[in-house]
Amino acid sequence: PMVTLGRELKRRGHRASVISTLDAQDEVLRNGLEFIAVGAQEYPLGSLKRFTDVQGKLTGTRAVRFIIKDMAKTAYMHARDLPDAVTGNGIDALVVDQIQPLGATVALRYDLPFVNLCSLLPLNTDPGVPPWNMAWPYQDSNQAKVKNKIAARVRHQMERPVARADNRTRVAWGLPTITINADQSFSELAQIAQIPEFFDFPRTQAPECFHHTGPLHDFDRADPVPFPWERLDGRPLIYGTMGTLQNRLKGVFRTIAEACAGLDAQLVISLGQRGAPIPTDFPGNPIVVDYAPQLDILKRASLFVGHGGQNTVLQSLAFGLPMVLMPAATDQPGVAARAKHIGVGEFIPVRRVTVRKLRAAIETVQSNPAYRQNAQTYQNTIRRMDAVGRAADIVEQAFRTREPVLRTTTT
Repeated sequence: PMVTLGRELKRRGHRASVISTLDAQDEVLRNGLEFIAVGAQEYPLGSLKRFTDVQGKLTGTRAVRFIIKDMAKTAYMHARDLPDAVTGNGIDALVVDQIQPLGATVALRYDLPFVNLCSLLPLNTDPGVPPWNMAWPYQDSNQAKVKNKIAARVRHQMERPVARADNRTRVAWGLPTITINADQSFSELAQIAQIPEFFDFPRTQAPECFHHTGPLHDFDRADPVPFPWERLDGRPLIYGTMGTLQNRLKGVFRTIAEACAGLDAQLVISLGQRGAPIPTDFPGNPIVVDYAPQLDILKRASLFVGHGGQNTVLQSLAFGLPMVLMPAATDQPGVAARAKHIGVGEFIPVRRVTVRKLRAAIETVQSNPAYRQNAQTYQNTIRRMDAVGRAADIVEQAFRTREPVLRTTTT
C-alpha cells in the first residue's frame, strides 16, 4: 500500500521516498521510488527472513507479543535514525504507517505535516468495534461495548513497550508524552484506511479526519514472478497461501491439500517463502510454488483459502472471490470476522483447523452461491473506487493546507 501510494504521488510530480530497513530496498527501487535506509545495525539485509522464521510459527497472543517486542526495538531504532533520514534528505512531509508511532514523534519534533496510513486494520480505539486483533463478531449492544472496552485495555497493556519507547523519546526531545493510548499519536490532519467502509465494522468515534479510501493496490500490475502456467488444466482454481508472515505453521499446507483433494478443482499453493523447498508428496497433486504471482493467480481463481491477511483478502474481493480463512495472528482474526460479517466467506482459527473442518468450510462456501454473489457485488464496488487517487488527494490536501482533511470537506 505505501509503495502504491508513493507511485501515485510521484506520478503527480512529487518526490517520493520510502524510509525503511534494507530488506525493502529492492521492491522500492523496482517501483521507481527513492529508498532511504534506517536500522542497518539492528536489521541488516536478511533480517526479515529471520524474523518470519520465528514469527511464522506463532499464533494468537504469543505472535502479538513477539511483534510488539520487535516494534519497541524498531521504535528505539527510529528515534536514533529517523531524524537524520528526515533532515538529511530534504523531506517536507511524512506519510506514517499507523503502527510506527516514532514517525509521528519525529514529525512533531521538526514541525512537519504528517498523515497516517493504516496498512493493517485501523488501530483506532472505538467501543463499538472489537479490537483489530479479535475475531469475535460485531454486535450493537451495551454488553458488546463493555467487552470491546475491556479488550482494548488489555491491548493497550500489551502495547506498553512501544508506548514506553515513544514516551522516552518524547521526554528526551522535550515533547508532550502520550498519557492514554496510541490514538493520541495519530495524525490530526488525516488518517487513511485502505479497507473500504463496507468491509469495516460501523465506527461511532472515528475522528472527522479518518477516511476509508479502499484498497491501495494496482490490480492490473503484473507480479514479476515465474509460474508454471502450462500446468493449469482448466478446472476451477483454488488458491491457497498463508502469506509471507504466518507461513511457517507446521502442517498447514498439507492440511489445505488434504482438504481440497478429491474436489472438482485444481489447487495452487504458494508457500510465501522465496527459495523454500517444494514438497512433492501433497495429496491431490496440487501445484506448489515457493512464491506466486498472486494477482495473476487471483484473476483465474474461483476460491481463496488462506490466512486472512488484509492485502490478500482485499485483492481477492477485487476479483470477486469468496474465501475460507484460517487467521493466525496480528489483524488476521479481525479481517476474517469482517469477511464473514459481509457474507463473502467463512473462517476457522488456524489453531483449530483440521482437514475435516476445512473441507466442510470449503464445501459450504462452494455450494452456496450467496458467498460468490456477495463477493462479486463488492468486486464491482471496489472497481468503481479510485482508492489510490483519493488517498493521494487527501495527502496532497493535508500537506498543502496543514489543516485537517475532513470526510465532509474532502476536495
